[in-house]
Amino acid sequence: MGILYFFNKKENKDKYIKWLKKNAGERMDANRKELFKPDRCDFHLDRYEFASKYIKDGNKVLDVASGTGYGAFNIRKNNPAIDIIGVEIDEMTVEYANFIYGGGGVISYLKGSILNLPFEDNTFNVVTSFETIEHIEDDKGQVKEVLRVLKDGGLYIVSTPNAWSKHLFGKTKYHVRDYTYEEITSLLSDYCKILECYNQNSGSITPFNHRQKRGIVKTTNENKELAECFILVCQKTS
Repeated sequence: MGILYFFNKKENKDKYIKWLKKNAGERMDANRKELFKPDRCDFHLDRYEFASKYIKDGNKVLDVASGTGYGAFNIRKNNPAIDIIGVEIDEMTVEYANFIYGGGGVISYLKGSILNLPFEDNTFNVVTSFETIEHIEDDKGQVKEVLRVLKDGGLYIVSTPNAWSKHLFGKTKYHVRDYTYEEITSLLSDYCKILECYNQNSGSITPFNHRQKRGIVKTTNENKELAECFILVCQKTS
C-alpha cells in the first residue's frame, strides 16, 4: 500500500505541475521559481511577508482569491499559531492548492466566490486579498462582502496594480478596471478606515516599475505615481 500510495501521489503531483505550466499566464505558484521568473515570484511573495506582520497568534485569517495556495501557506509559515483558510473560485486551482499546500489539514482551501463567501458574519480577524479587486465587476460588493466576514476592528489588507498600465497600454488583460491611487482610496474609504497605504515595486526592468528598487514603502503625494502596486491596510469599524 505504501508503494502504491507513493506512485499515486507522484502521478497526481505531475498532473498538477503540468496543469500549472499550461495555465501559467493566469495562474502562478510563486514558491516555484523554477517555473516562473524569480523577480515576479519575489514580487508576489513580498506581499504575504508584509501582511504577516499584521497577524497575531490566535488570529483567524482568510486569504480571498487564494489562487494556487502559496500565499496562505507562507502566511502560516510565518505565523504558525493561527487558523487560516483560502477561498478561490476556480475548482482546479483549489484542487492544486489542497494537494500541494493543504496536507495534514493545517490549511483548508475552499471553492467559493468573493461576492458570496461561505462564512458567518464577524468570523475573521484578518482578510488578505491581493490582486483581486481589479478582476471583479462589482468591486463595491466585493468590499462589502469582505467586511461582512471581518470582525469589528479586523484588518482588510488589499493590493491592486497602479493604473499606470491603463495610461501606457490601455486596460490590462484579465482586468475589469485599473485603479489610480485616488480611485482605490476613494472606493475603500467609503466602507472602511484606511490605516496605511504603501507602494510596492518589483525592482524589475519593466516600465511599470518606474526604475524603482524592489520593496514596499509608504505612499506619499510625491511617490504615488511611481508605485507598481498599492497595498492598503484597512480596518472595519463598527
